[in-house]
Amino acid sequence: MKRIYLILFLAGIISLPAHSQEVISLDKAIDLALKNNPKIHAMQHQSGIADAKKKQVEASFYPRADVISKYLYSNNLPNFYPLLGVKVPVMNGGAPNGDYVMLHPMAPYMNNTRDLFATDVNVVYPIYTGNKRKNALTAMDLLKDAYNVQTQESEADLVLKVKNAFYNYLMLNEVIDVYEKALNQYHKHLDLAQKAYDQGVRSEFDILNFKSKIADFNSKIIELKGKRQIVTTGLKSLMALPMDKDVQFSGNIEDFYNQKELLGHPQLSDLQQNYLKLHYLNKMQKLIATKQKITWADRLPVLFSFGNYHIYHGKDFPPFDKNWRDGYAIGVGAKLNLFDGNKTRAKMDELKAKSMMLSDYQDGLKLKLRFDYKKVQEEIAALKARINAQKSNLQVSQKAYEIAKTGYKNGVTTNIALNDAYLKILKVQTGIINLKKQILAMEALLEYYNGQNK
Repeated sequence: MKRIYLILFLAGIISLPAHSQEVISLDKAIDLALKNNPKIHAMQHQSGIADAKKKQVEASFYPRADVISKYLYSNNLPNFYPLLGVKVPVMNGGAPNGDYVMLHPMAPYMNNTRDLFATDVNVVYPIYTGNKRKNALTAMDLLKDAYNVQTQESEADLVLKVKNAFYNYLMLNEVIDVYEKALNQYHKHLDLAQKAYDQGVRSEFDILNFKSKIADFNSKIIELKGKRQIVTTGLKSLMALPMDKDVQFSGNIEDFYNQKELLGHPQLSDLQQNYLKLHYLNKMQKLIATKQKITWADRLPVLFSFGNYHIYHGKDFPPFDKNWRDGYAIGVGAKLNLFDGNKTRAKMDELKAKSMMLSDYQDGLKLKLRFDYKKVQEEIAALKARINAQKSNLQVSQKAYEIAKTGYKNGVTTNIALNDAYLKILKVQTGIINLKKQILAMEALLEYYNGQNK
């Protein structure tokens, strides 16, 4: 029965579905980052903000209507005229002609507390505002364009970070493979030393030395895997993936390197034209120029039309304050700001200073872009020269290792010489991988400068 239970238990384990590991390419990593990254989501909301601001400006093209009602008690409305007047005869040539007029004395009566009610409906429409509304619409379109360019720049920056992290992952992955192959090779060295020791050709020191190297390589592999896990965590964060999600990133440095070699490099003129930070500053400068026109319009007269309809009670002098009255008024008006304490001038000075600041920023970015482009070009050329040299060194190191291995088998070469020969191969192999990764990072930087956000 125990055997049957054991068989059933093992069968159940075998039948369990295997834990799936998602394999992610560079293109998919970029797509996931652009789709899920919270910063990009936040930047995309800026477009909605610009649209809402534009609707606020468009509202100024419609008449503005409001209604105001008031009901109150007041004790400061005196009766200026009495209810009863005095009949005064009309004189003609010093003699009364028989006609009388009613006169009221002008002496005020005491304060008379009364209740008041008034309702006004007002409609105002600006006819001419010095093109302030038209320029405001233009400003909102420019603001939306600037926001969109800023979002694209953030996307390009995110893509650059994803590429660098992805290339680091691939580099670590390939270096780990090289070290694991080296570890297997050192196990073979240990077998050679063990056989030579058994035959009395080599001392126990050789065995201990190779075991020490194996321990060092095991430690180095664990360290490299830890770094790879850190890079993996960073990539998951950029893509906003759950930390417990099991992923693996596909590709290799050599293939990406060869692809970039076929594509070539963008020209400096392309970078100056496509660099998104420069585009953003250019949009902001145009926006400030439009704001200057809007501010200048504060000095111009505003022509408007208006209409009013009113209903009130209790606002007339007695005995008419008990009647409800209504009426309307329509007309046109003009408003001109004569003096505002130089506030408009100060606003113009502020906008002018901001425009000059953005212009200086643009000049600085162009200088930095030109310097970085030349620097990247020189570094790529230097890295390629080092790769060619390392390839030659690899051939020499492999040949030297074969000689050292043959010599060690024949008892001519020491274990130290054998280790040194193989370590040179290892150093050259990992060096080539690292150099190609550095070139890929340089290429990614040029792509960022060229405005690529995919």
